[in-house]
Amino acid sequence: MSLKTGIISLAKSHGVDLVGVANVSVYTNYIQEVSARLKETGATGRDYMFCEDAMTFFENLSDVRRTLPSAKSIVLLAVYAFDTEGDYRATEQKLQGKTARIYTYYPVVRQIAEHVAAHIEGAGYRAVQGQHIPLKFAANEIGLGLYGWNGLLLTRDFGSYVALRAVVTDAELEPDAFQPPVAPCEDCGRCLKACPTGALYAPYKVNPALCINPLTRKEDDIPQQLRRKMGNWVCGCDICQEVCPMNRDLKPRVPDPRAEFDPSHHASHRTLGGLARCPDLKRLMEDDRMLVMQRNAVIALANIGTEQAWHILRHYKDVDTGKLGEYLAWAIDQIAERIGIQNKLDSGST
Repeated sequence: MSLKTGIISLAKSHGVDLVGVANVSVYTNYIQEVSARLKETGATGRDYMFCEDAMTFFENLSDVRRTLPSAKSIVLLAVYAFDTEGDYRATEQKLQGKTARIYTYYPVVRQIAEHVAAHIEGAGYRAVQGQHIPLKFAANEIGLGLYGWNGLLLTRDFGSYVALRAVVTDAELEPDAFQPPVAPCEDCGRCLKACPTGALYAPYKVNPALCINPLTRKEDDIPQQLRRKMGNWVCGCDICQEVCPMNRDLKPRVPDPRAEFDPSHHASHRTLGGLARCPDLKRLMEDDRMLVMQRNAVIALANIGTEQAWHILRHYKDVDTGKLGEYLAWAIDQIAERIGIQNKLDSGST
């Protein structure tokens, strides 16, 4: 059995859904596109949740040999992330927050990547697993999927709901060249129309300063004009995926037991802990360990805008809320103005 065949077999035995091999190269086209995007949007490292200059980050990402100088091959791994626990029906009536379906599967694909890296090292080669390359770009290059207008990778069998990871190695593996799916983007454009903040400002182009995905995970203040457009998303956003025809006929998978918000298996989960897929917003307000999520819960309750949501927010108004104080005052006023609840209280009807 060849090393590549062994890698594929091992990865599938651990639950990977797609696997492919790419040659190591400097992604000059990628860095050119990123450079143009940064000039268009004025986005900074903070907008992308980086601790460094955005251009420096992407330049490092474009050349995997900065991570492993002897690198020769890249093993790309993808796990289907749309499962039955990501149920968004009646979340507003139940006062629940929505979370991006894919996030809970990052720990799954990372654990698979760890097994693959260990297997390659056991064969006498070096291997580094992680996100050291532009994953979607590399997957698009070998036809594992195809870029959609929403900037996400569209796959034939799993739509855009795939969690990606890579293993970089100095083993020389035969690269793949798959037949990519045919995407309907040219005749569609639904994702651009559906994006509530205008973050998708052109085909394949996303402004991270407006995207709900990073907004819900950053500790930075969220401008009021954007809060009103966030709906009840408390971690990430799937709006551009929900309207995509490539995802229309997907069947939810059985949940993987490893799927969770696990800080030990993905850095972006730092502020999330064991947050449930569709968290109870009232209960989330009681968990003072997650200030970012509490802020998002306040915004979600404001946007749901029911009298029940208003009473939950009022309960916390006079509590020592620290940074949440301004969000609470704003949220209470939003609902009061929308449904005229203050007039009801003044008249003694509630």
